[in-house]
Amino acid sequence: MVSPFSYLDDWEMNATVFQDTLFIEESHEKKLDSRQNQYTAPAHPGAMSQDLMSYWGYKFETVALLDKPWSDATREDIESREKMVVSNYAQYCSIVRTGFGKVKIVIGGEVDAVQDFKPVDKSQQVNWVELKTTALIQNEKDQVKFERKLLKFWAQSFLLGVPKIVVGYRNHQGLLERVEELDTQAIPEKVRLQGRGLWDGQACINFASSFLEWLKGVVVEEGVWKIRKREKSSVIEVYKAVETGHGDILSAKFVKWRLQGLPQLQQGTQPPQPLQPSQPMEQPQDGPT
Repeated sequence: MVSPFSYLDDWEMNATVFQDTLFIEESHEKKLDSRQNQYTAPAHPGAMSQDLMSYWGYKFETVALLDKPWSDATREDIESREKMVVSNYAQYCSIVRTGFGKVKIVIGGEVDAVQDFKPVDKSQQVNWVELKTTALIQNEKDQVKFERKLLKFWAQSFLLGVPKIVVGYRNHQGLLERVEELDTQAIPEKVRLQGRGLWDGQACINFASSFLEWLKGVVVEEGVWKIRKREKSSVIEVYKAVETGHGDILSAKFVKWRLQGLPQLQQGTQPPQPLQPSQPMEQPQDGPT
C-alpha cells in the first residue's frame, strides 16, 4: 500500500490461491533476516543500539497500558507500571473485512490496546489504539523522518480499523518528553496541509486497489508465489517459487475444512463456522486496555 512512497523499503510476501480466494502472508523468513540485519548493523557514532530503542518502545507500552479496565484497576496496579518487567507478549488481533475498489479482503493484524473497554455488541466499533514512539522533532531532518514514519503509522492503523494512534516523543536518552494523540483518518490531510508533501494517502489507496486487482489476475493457479520489493527499487516482483501446494500459508486442517464445507454449502447445510471477519478476536490473557 505504501510502496509508491517507500523507495528504501525491502520486503517480501508469500501468496497462494485456493478455491478462487487469494491468500497472502508476510514472509517470516524475510522478516527474521531483516530483523537480524537491523540488530547486528553497526550503530552510527553516538547513536543508541537498536535493541535499546526497541526496549524504549515496549517500555512506553508498559507504562501507558493496564491489563484491565481502569475501573477494575487498583491504585497499586496503576502506580506500579513503571517497575513492571517489559513484555511484548500481550496484544490484540483485529480482523477486518474491507475492500479496495473491486477487491474484497479480510485482513488481520496485531493491535496494541483498546481504549476504555471492548464492546459486548460485536457490531459496534472497537476503540482500538496503536502506540508508537519517535524522536523529538528538533530540525528539518527530524521533520522529514517523522513525516515518513507517519506514512507507516497511518497505513497500519487505517487497514486494521484503528481510529487512534498515541505517539510518545522521546529525547536521545530515551526519556519521554510529551505525548500526542493522532486521529488516523486525519493524518493524510495533516501531512498535505502541514507537512512537506512526501506522500499522499489517496495515491496509496489507489495503488493498493490497482495492484490487488492486477495480482488476482496473475496468481490464478496452485503453488506458492513470491511478491517482493527490494531496497532502492521501484519495482514489485511477482513470480512462482513453488509449483504445487500451498506451502505453509494454509494449514492442512484449514484446507480439509474448506473442502468438506463446500459440498455441505452446495447441499444447503452449514459447515462449522469460523470466526467472523468483522468481529475482533477475544482478548488474550493479560491483554492491555
